[in-house]
This record gives sequence, C-alpha cells and structure tokens, in this order.
Amino acid sequence: MAATFDFTPKANTVPSAGTIYSTVQLKAFLITIKNDSNTAIDLRSYDAAYGSELDLILREIGGQMVFVTNDNSGTIHVIMDGHAVDAASLQVRLRKLVVDLGLGTTVAGNDTSVAEASTITLA
Repeated sequence: MAATFDFTPKANTVPSAGTIYSTVQLKAFLITIKNDSNTAIDLRSYDAAYGSELDLILREIGGQMVFVTNDNSGTIHVIMDGHAVDAASLQVRLRKLVVDLGLGTTVAGNDTSVAEASTITLA
C-alpha cells in the first residue's frame, strides 16, 4: 500500500520544493538563547540536571522534537504544535524566563531570538 501526502493546502497553493508543509499545524523554530549583550549562552554549561536552566527552558518550549546544539552557539531547534504559538510570543516567553533564571537582567534588554524555520535539515 502506498502512503500519500493528502491534505488540504492553502487556497490556490500547490506543493513545491523548498517549502515546509505540515498536515497537523506543526511549526519549526530556531531559538538562540542570549544574554543582554547579544552574546549566545553556551547551554552545555546549564544542562545535565533535572531542574537545570536548560531543563526549564525546554519545559517552557514544550516541543515535540527538540535538538540543543552541542556547542557554544546557544541554539535550540524545535518542532512543536503551532496552533497557539508564533515566533514573537515564544520569544517574549523565553526572554522573561532567561531573566528569571539569572541569565539576563532585563526582559526588554535581553537578546534571545526566535525565528520560524523556513527549512529543515536532518543528519
């Protein structure tokens, strides 16, 4: 039996290469956790424990799939339910959390960024 990619596309939209499609309202985001000086936070320094800063950040994100880059870039790749979230609202939540965790000092001054992904690369 062949599997089919059967969904109702947006009006007048046809599938094309180079485009992300979702049949269940999933969204992909690239998150960069930064301090108030626009410097990425090395998340390896904040992992490896239940209740650690990284653990709390991942709980706030609540993604279905999450990958934390194993370097000093502060990046988190996430696929999550996109029904009630967008990049702007997720960024506000994460900036507040970064400040609450002591990784930044002011929400307005924090440079944590969230961008909705336009591509996905798997290795």
